Amino acid sequence: MTRTLPYDVQDSTKPLLLRNTLLYSIKKRYPIVDMATLSKYRREFLVGAQASTGGRSSKVTTDTQQYIAKMVRNGSLDGPRGAQKYLRSINISMSLLRPRDPRVRDIFDEYQSLSGAKKLLNEIGFKAKRKKQDQFCQYSQQKTQWVFSDKTRVNMWGSDSESFYWSDVPGTNQPHQVRPQVQGSGDVVMFWGYISGDGSGYGTAIIDGTIDSNEYVEILKTSLMQTLEYYGKQVNVFVFSKIVFREE
Repeated sequence: MTRTLPYDVQDSTKPLLLRNTLLYSIKKRYPIVDMATLSKYRREFLVGAQASTGGRSSKVTTDTQQYIAKMVRNGSLDGPRGAQKYLRSINISMSLLRPRDPRVRDIFDEYQSLSGAKKLLNEIGFKAKRKKQDQFCQYSQQKTQWVFSDKTRVNMWGSDSESFYWSDVPGTNQPHQVRPQVQGSGDVVMFWGYISGDGSGYGTAIIDGTIDSNEYVEILKTSLMQTLEYYGKQVNVFVFSKIVFREE
């Protein structure tokens, strides 16, 4: 049995109920008032609202439909799920009946159908739209127009130095506190290569010196151009990307 609200509470909640404010929002302002009491007074205040007779109502009034449409447009309700949540707050169920088969009942409960709420939104003019694909996903559909470049360095003669960890105990570092590393670049080989959606490209090995801007331009003129020519690509239609990895 629902409680009777004091006149001062009725006067303060009536404007909210007439504006179709969400019941749980009103309850936050008036914690002592339960949802059933608010639902009762909403049915009394709203013109055209029908009282629930033994169970949940299955008919959505025109006023409620207009209110849901307004709240969906301004973002207060999150599509079908938000509409379904609001309808439940006013004792209207828009979900399907639970399946009888116990093998699928748990799955149904976990992914409860929103078809009733979706149908209602369609009836009042809302249509489902697919989310826009990420820009890179659109480009990846034309993956044959991509060419990726990367380099790797190989030390020829082993490590030429050692790095040390800090030790709490004064004295010589233990073997597990020493790590070999490469400091110089004179005894290494630099490999540069390309790969595309069609396959791998020509590679370049640089034994002496380092790669500067001039050397890099020469690589683009030779290995990259040869790769494009081999796969029949045009310079003005492919996308070139240089992959950069941070060296440890």
